[in-house]
Amino acid sequence: AAEHFRHARTRYQSLPRPYDAALMAEAAGRCALAGSPETAAGVSELADAAQELEALAATWDLARVRAQLRAHPGAERPARGRPRYDERLSPREQEVAELAGAGLSNREIAATLHLSPRTVEQHVARALRKLGVPSRNDLTLKDRDTSGR
Repeated sequence: AAEHFRHARTRYQSLPRPYDAALMAEAAGRCALAGSPETAAGVSELADAAQELEALAATWDLARVRAQLRAHPGAERPARGRPRYDERLSPREQEVAELAGAGLSNREIAATLHLSPRTVEQHVARALRKLGVPSRNDLTLKDRDTSGR
């Protein structure tokens, strides 16, 4: 049955009908997991289906597929908690640094972004440290790659 779902998926992809193709990937993955020899293929197909459903913003279907992945011991678990930016600027730090580099004071940035001045102060300090620049005037980010890529 998994092979038939895979075939249907390729047909839906060629139409293009991404939602139906994602549902066929889910069905193929479930069938593959039911038969023990294709366990890795089943997990892979469910993960593909989850990715496609997330791109389509199909939240109910995505939740169902993720629950199936969590129930399977071979599935990879997503990281919990806040993302780690290490030495890259977080999106908020980048936003604050751009405003600071444009000459706004901490109070002006705080009012603009609806933050406390203390929070802005901390974001500016982290941005200075991460970018390795000595002053706010050096925070012009136009020519900097702050994404870490």
